[in-house]
Amino acid sequence: MEYRQEFYEIANGVLIRYTGREEVLEVPEGICTVGEGAFKGCVSLRKVVLPAGLQCIMGDAFKGCHRLEEVVFPDGLTYIGRYAFHRCHALKRAILPCSVEELGECAFLYCDSMKEVQMPGVKRLGMEALANGISLEKLVISRELDERCICDVFTGCGRVRQIGYADGETFCIPNVVDAAAGACSVPPLIALVLKDILERMMEFEGRTLVRFRVNIKHIEVPEGIEILGKSSFYDLRGIVDIRLPKSLRRIESRAFRNCIGLEEVVLGGDEIQIDEEAFRNCTALKTVRTCGGTVYTFEGLKEIYRQKEPDFEKCLVSAKEMLASARAIHRQVFGNFRLSGTILLQYLGAESRVVVPEGVTAIAEEAFAGIETIDKVILPESLQEIGAEAFRGCLMMQTITLPEGLCRIGAGAFSDCVKLLRVELPKQIDILENRLFRGCRALQEVTLPEGLRQIGESAFYGCTGLKKIQFSENLTQIGKMAFYRAGLREVRIPGKTEVVESLAFAKSQVQKVWISGGCDTGKKYGSGIFRDCVKLKLVFGIGVSHIPDQFAFGCTALKRIVLPKSLQSMGRHAFEGVEQEIQQGYSTSTVVLCTAYENEWSAQHFKEAVSTGNVQSDAIFWDGKDLEGEVWIPENTGIIAGGAFYGNTKITTVHVPAGVSSIGAAAFKGCKSLRHVYLPPAITCLEAEVFSGCEALEAVLTSEKCEMVQWQSIGERAFYQCRKLRAVRLEKAQSIGKEALCGCVMLAEGAVYPALRAGERAFADTVLGRTLENGMRVVGRLVVCGEACTNQISIPADINGIAPYAFAGNRALRKIVLPEGVRWIGEGAFYGCSSLETVIFSEGLDNGQAQQQTESKQQLIIGANAFEKCIVLKELRCPAQEIGEAAFAGCISLAESVLWQVQVLKKRLFAGCKDLAVCRCETAKVAQAYCFSGCKQLQDFDFATFRDIGEYAFEGCERLKYAAFQDNLCLRAHALEDCSGLEEICLCGQQGTVCLKEYALSGCTALHLISVQGKEWALQGYQDILSETLPETVRFLFHSAMSCFTVEQEETLVRYRGAASVVRIPQGIRRIGAEVFRDAMMLEQVEIPKSVAYIGARAFHGTPWIARRRREAPLVVVRDMLLDGSSCVGEVVIPENIRLVCGWAFANGLEITSIRFPRIYPNTLPKPENDAAQFQPKERRYVQVEEYAFRNCINLQKITLPDGEVVQFRGLEDRERPLPPLAKQAVMDSLNCFKTDENGVLCECTGNISRLRLACGITEIGEGTFQDANLLTEITFSDTVTIVGARAFAGCKWLREVRQAEHVTSIGAHAFSGCVALRSVELSAKLQQIGAHAFENCTSLESIQIPEGVEEIPERAFYRCHMLKQITLPSSLKKIGKEAFAFCGGASQIQVPEGVLIGERGLYTM
Repeated sequence: MEYRQEFYEIANGVLIRYTGREEVLEVPEGICTVGEGAFKGCVSLRKVVLPAGLQCIMGDAFKGCHRLEEVVFPDGLTYIGRYAFHRCHALKRAILPCSVEELGECAFLYCDSMKEVQMPGVKRLGMEALANGISLEKLVISRELDERCICDVFTGCGRVRQIGYADGETFCIPNVVDAAAGACSVPPLIALVLKDILERMMEFEGRTLVRFRVNIKHIEVPEGIEILGKSSFYDLRGIVDIRLPKSLRRIESRAFRNCIGLEEVVLGGDEIQIDEEAFRNCTALKTVRTCGGTVYTFEGLKEIYRQKEPDFEKCLVSAKEMLASARAIHRQVFGNFRLSGTILLQYLGAESRVVVPEGVTAIAEEAFAGIETIDKVILPESLQEIGAEAFRGCLMMQTITLPEGLCRIGAGAFSDCVKLLRVELPKQIDILENRLFRGCRALQEVTLPEGLRQIGESAFYGCTGLKKIQFSENLTQIGKMAFYRAGLREVRIPGKTEVVESLAFAKSQVQKVWISGGCDTGKKYGSGIFRDCVKLKLVFGIGVSHIPDQFAFGCTALKRIVLPKSLQSMGRHAFEGVEQEIQQGYSTSTVVLCTAYENEWSAQHFKEAVSTGNVQSDAIFWDGKDLEGEVWIPENTGIIAGGAFYGNTKITTVHVPAGVSSIGAAAFKGCKSLRHVYLPPAITCLEAEVFSGCEALEAVLTSEKCEMVQWQSIGERAFYQCRKLRAVRLEKAQSIGKEALCGCVMLAEGAVYPALRAGERAFADTVLGRTLENGMRVVGRLVVCGEACTNQISIPADINGIAPYAFAGNRALRKIVLPEGVRWIGEGAFYGCSSLETVIFSEGLDNGQAQQQTESKQQLIIGANAFEKCIVLKELRCPAQEIGEAAFAGCISLAESVLWQVQVLKKRLFAGCKDLAVCRCETAKVAQAYCFSGCKQLQDFDFATFRDIGEYAFEGCERLKYAAFQDNLCLRAHALEDCSGLEEICLCGQQGTVCLKEYALSGCTALHLISVQGKEWALQGYQDILSETLPETVRFLFHSAMSCFTVEQEETLVRYRGAASVVRIPQGIRRIGAEVFRDAMMLEQVEIPKSVAYIGARAFHGTPWIARRRREAPLVVVRDMLLDGSSCVGEVVIPENIRLVCGWAFANGLEITSIRFPRIYPNTLPKPENDAAQFQPKERRYVQVEEYAFRNCINLQKITLPDGEVVQFRGLEDRERPLPPLAKQAVMDSLNCFKTDENGVLCECTGNISRLRLACGITEIGEGTFQDANLLTEITFSDTVTIVGARAFAGCKWLREVRQAEHVTSIGAHAFSGCVALRSVELSAKLQQIGAHAFENCTSLESIQIPEGVEEIPERAFYRCHMLKQITLPSSLKKIGKEAFAFCGGASQIQVPEGVLIGERGLYTM
C-alpha cells in the first residue's frame, strides 16, 4: 500500500510522529520502533496494520486513540511500552504474537471494549497493564508468566469467563468469586490471575462484597456475590452504571450512598432485598433495568416509564406497578427530597453533587440552607421559583446554572455562599431581592437580565470579588447597601434609575461613577451612596437634579467633581472629607462642568463641555459657617447646599438671590441669632430641618414684596423650636412634615391654614388653633391633639382629618364619633387608646347608606397603626377605601369587623386580634402578609373575592373550619399555616385550580375534605396523598396541609415543624419518632390515630399537652404505651395493659423510689410490634422497656420484675453486679448522671438536677465537678463521700443546702466559693481540713460550727460571708489564716481559743 510520506516523521527506523487523518492505516515497511506518542490522540484511526520487522512499541504510542478498533501486531514484536494503548476505548481485541515478552505499565489500561487478549509469550507484566478491562471475557497467557509481577494487573476485569494457556489448555470460569476462593479446580497461576482480578478491585467476606476499591465508570459485579455489604460502594463518585449478578440476594444500607454519578442499575434478579438508604444520595440515577428486560426510567417527580421486550414500547406506570426492588430504588433516590406537590420543601441529603428532579417547580425557603458538602446543584428546567435563603450557607458551592423558566429568587437565596464564582440570571427575573448574594466574597461574574427593575437591600453586600457589573437600562431602584463593601471598579447608573437608597455603594472599591437621568434624578436618592469609597476619583452625571446628603463623604482620593447644569439642590456633607477647593466656599471656579465623556477628564474635555453649554454656570453656596451679621448671598448662586450655615450663631439676616432654586436640608439649622430670611418667589418648598433650632427667627419673607412666603410643602422639623416665629402662611400647603412647627410658641392664632395632612406633632407646643370643650385641639380642619379628651366625644362636622398620633396613648377615651367629612386618619392616630370601646364612622348611617355615601364622596384613608392596641375595641364598621399596615393590630377584644370599600388588606392589619370571629370585606382582593395572623377565633371569612393571600396572612386562625377559593387564587408561603381547625376546602371556580406556595396550608392537620367543582374527595389516610387515586390538585392541597410533618418510609413521623395548638396526626402513620414534638410550646391537644403502634422517646416532652396529661394522671398512657411517668411519687405500679414503656418515660423522676411491673404470662402477651426494639430472649415475653426509660431516677431503690423477682439497689456497685437485663437497665439509667472513675471519684454529673442525692459508692467529689451549676439548689451526700474537691461547688449561686456531710474529712480550696444562696452546711465531726477560700463570698451563710480536730482555718476561708452571725471554733484550732473571717457579720463576737495564731485581718470587720 502506498503511503503519504508527508504524514510520517521517521528517523533511523523510528516512527517519531504520524500527522495524518486516515481511518485505516498500514504503517510503511522499514519501521523497527514506534516512538513515544507517535499516534497519540489520533482519534480518526479505526484500524492499524503494523509492519513486519517491528520490534518495539514505545510508551504512549497509541494513547487516546478513542476510535481505534483493531490493531494487527506482526511477528517479531517483543515489547509494548507503558500507556501504549491507554484509553483506546473502542479496541475489541489484542492478539499478540508469541515474540512479545513484556507489556509495560498501563499498556492497555481502560480499554473497556476489549473482549479478548492473547499474550502467549508474555513473561513480564507492568502494573495495571490490563486494568479496568471491564469487557474482557477471554484471556490466553504463557505458562512462563512471572508470578511476581501479577499484582494489580487485571484489576477490574470482572467478566473473565475463560482463561487458557498458549498450548491450548483452557479453563472455563463460570464464577470468578468461587474460582478465586478455591471452589473451582484451576492451576495456581490462573488462580493467581483470578485473585488479582478480584482482590485488587474488591474486598470479600465469604460471598459478601465488603468494599469495592476502584472508582470506575462501568462496573459488573461478578457472579457468586450474594450480598453487597454496608457502604460497599460508598462515595465512589465516578460510577456511571453497574450490573448486578443473578446470585445477588441483598443490598445493605448505604451500599451506594453518595454515588453521585450513578445513572443506571441493571438488576440480575427480581428478588433482591434492598435495605433503607442503599441508594441514598444517588440523585442522578434515572434508569433501572431488570433481568426480564424491563426498563424503568425516572423522568421527574411523577413520570415513571416502563419499556418491555420485545417491542420496548414506552408507557407511563405508577410506582405500585414497578418491580419491588425497582420501586425501592426509586423511593430511595427521591428520598432525599422532601416534597409537597411540586414544591421541594427540604433537601435531606449530604452529597456534593445534587440533581434536583425534573418536575419541581419551586424550591422552598431554606431547602438547602447550611449544607456545607454541596459543591454543585443541577436544577430542572421546570423550576420557576427559588425561596428565601434556599441555598444560604452552602459554603462549597461554586457554580449553579439557573434555568430559563425561573422567574423569582427569594431574599438571601445564595447569601454566604462564599465560594460561588459566577451566576447568570434568567431573563424573567425582574427583581433581585434583599441579601440575595450577601457575603458571596468569591463572586466574580454576574449577568443581569435586560428586564431587571430592582436590586434589593444588601443584595451584593460584601461581594469583594465582584469587579464589574452592567446594569439594565430598565433598572429603576437600587436598594440600601446593595453593593456595600463590594469590589466594583466602575458604576454606571442608568437614566431610569429613580431610587438609589442609602449607602448603596458605600465602602466599595469603585473608582469611576457615571450617573445619568432626567429632571428628577437624585431626588429619591438616599444618603451616603458612595460614602468612604476611598478609591473614588471621578463623579459626574447628566440630568442629575439633586445630590443627596453625604453623597461622596470621606472619598479622600476624589480628584474631580463634575456637576451637571441640571443640578437644582445639594444635600449636607455631600463631599465632606474631599480635599478640594469645592469644599472651601461658593466661588464659581470650584464648580466643575459635566460632559458625556466616559474616559479620564482632561483640559480638552473641559473646553468641549464649555462649548456645548453643559457648564453649571450658577454657583453652589457650600459653606457660610464663618460669616457674620447680615449676609447677602452672591447673585450668581443657584443652590444653597444642605447644612451650608449649620450651627452659625453669628448671622442675623440672610438675603437669598433670585437665582437660587433650592435650599438644602438643615441649611440654617442651629443659627440661633438668625432673625430674618428673604427668599426668592421660586422657593415655596422647604426641606427637612432648614430652620430647625433658629430660636430668634421671626419671619421668612419674599425678597420682592417682603411678604410672608406661601408655602406649598414644609419638611420634617423645618421650623422646629423657632420660638419667635410669628406667622407662617400655609393656605396652599399640600403637606406639613413631622414636628414641622413644633415649639413655635409665638405663632399667632388664625395665621395658619393647614393642609389636609400633617405629620406627627407638626403643631405641638404651639398656640395655634382652638381647644374645644371636650379638650380636643383643632388647627384649621385638622384635629392635632386629643390627649385631654375623656369618655365619649364627637369630632366636629367641619373636620376633615386627624393628625398622626393625635389621640395616641389616651387611656380615658371610651367612644369616638367621626363625621362624614373625615377623609384622613393619620398614622397612629388612636394608637394605644386602651379604653376605647367604640368607633363610629358617619353616625346614623347603616351599612348600605355608608357604602353608597363612600362611593359618591372622596375616599377615607386610615393610616398605619391608626387604632393599634386599642385593646377593648369590640366592633368595627369601616367605610375606608385604604387602610394602612397594622391599623387594627393588637385589638385583642375586637370580635367583628366590616370593611366596605377596601381592596387591599395591608400587612398585619388585624394581627393579634385574638377575639376576632367575623370579618367581612366583600371588595377585598389581596390580603398581605400577617394580615390576620394570630386571630385564633376567626371562623367566618369569605375568600370569594380574593386573588392573593400573603405570607402568614391567616397564620394560627385555629377556628377557621371552611374555606372556598376561586380559580387561580395564590396562597403564598405559610398563608394559612397552623389553621388547625380547617376541615374543608372548596375550589368553587370553573377550573377548580389554586396556586400553592411552600407550606401554604402547613399545619392544617384537620383538613379531611376537598370539593372540586361539586365533587368531594375525602382523606382516609396519609397514604392517600402519595397515591394517584386523588386528582393532582386535591393531592397537592392535602400534601400542603401535612407539610408540617416529615414522614419517612410512608409511615414514620420523624419531624414536626409548626406552632399549632391542635395537631391531628393522620391515619396510616404507624410510628412517631423520638422528640418529634419536643418543646412545641403551643401544642395543647394531640389526636393520635389507632394506626400508631409506636411512639419514640420524649416525642411530646416539653409540650403543654403532656403537662396537662400529667396533671390528669401521673402515668401518661396512649394506645397501651406509657409515654411519661416522671411526676410519679413513691412506688410506681405499671398497669397490666402496658406493652411499651417509651424511652425517657420516667426520666428525672426524682420522687420515684420503686417500680413494680405486672406479672405477665407468655400466653397473655401481645405480639411485639418491632423485633429490633425487643429485649433479651428471657424478657421478650414481657413488657418492652426502651433505653433510658429510668434516666436520672436517682432515688430508685428497688424494682419488681415481671417474673416476680425483687431487686434492691445498692449504689455504684450495682453497675458491676450480675442482674436481670431489665434491672440492669434500671441501674444504668438511674445512675447515668454520675460519671465516676475506677476509685469512685465523681468527675462529672449530668442531667441538670436541682435537688440531687449522691449515689452510694461515690467516695469523692472531684475538682470543679459542679462548678457554675446554676440549676443546683440542694445536695445530699451519701455515707461514702469523704472528700469535697477544689472548686467542687464554686459558683453554684442557687445552692441553698448541703445535707448529710457527716463523713466528709476534707473540703478543698474554693469548694463552695461564690455560693451566694448557701444558708447552712452540716460539717462532719470527722472533718480535718478546710481549704483556702472554701466558703468565700457565701453571703447568705448564717452559722458555722467548725468541728473538733480542725487545726487551721486557712486564708479567706469565710471571707465576705456577710450574714455569718454565729461562728463556733474548736479547741483544737491552732491558726486562723489571713482574712479568714474578714467582713463577716459575727467576726467581732467570735470566741477564739487561747494560743490561736491569727493572720493579717483574720477577724477584720468594717
